[in-house]
Amino acid sequence: MNLNLISQATVKTQLGITDNTYDDQITAMIPIVSSDVRRILNCNYDRYVYALLTSGSADFLYNKGLQMGQVISGTGIPDDTYITSFNIDTDTYTMSAAATADADYFVPTVQIAQWPAISKMIFYKISKQSTDSATQEKYQSITYGNVSKTFAGGEINKKFDYPQVLLDDLGRPFAVTG
Repeated sequence: MNLNLISQATVKTQLGITDNTYDDQITAMIPIVSSDVRRILNCNYDRYVYALLTSGSADFLYNKGLQMGQVISGTGIPDDTYITSFNIDTDTYTMSAAATADADYFVPTVQIAQWPAISKMIFYKISKQSTDSATQEKYQSITYGNVSKTFAGGEINKKFDYPQVLLDDLGRPFAVTG
């Protein structure tokens, strides 16, 4: 199981960052925000799915109803690989990248639709820790390229310390059963 729910390359693509100015900060924040996302969504993303993955192939058999856009991780699965299609006649799923090694399981994690919110959460944490950002007692500021947004204190979720709009974009927590 991989702690990181997103790679540095995908964060930079989602935020439109083309240089390597923030590479170290992004790399440092990915596991922290990934851990926060697990806590916020009340999901550890630790459910193993048994399926035969063959090196060099993007297809695998499985008939349990995975979702299109579901990001998957595991041995032999490149970073940020997700499910792109399902053939109902053959119970065959197709991944966005071919497996690089044979494997007999993977772990489904977030949806690709959550990548923008996760990327913004990472950059929010970076901007918040910067000594030259416009942070004050009641305001938090974040800049994506040439766009800047300042959040009033009331817009920051007190429990998770992220702007509520980012948490809303991330989605709802999974229900706790038991």
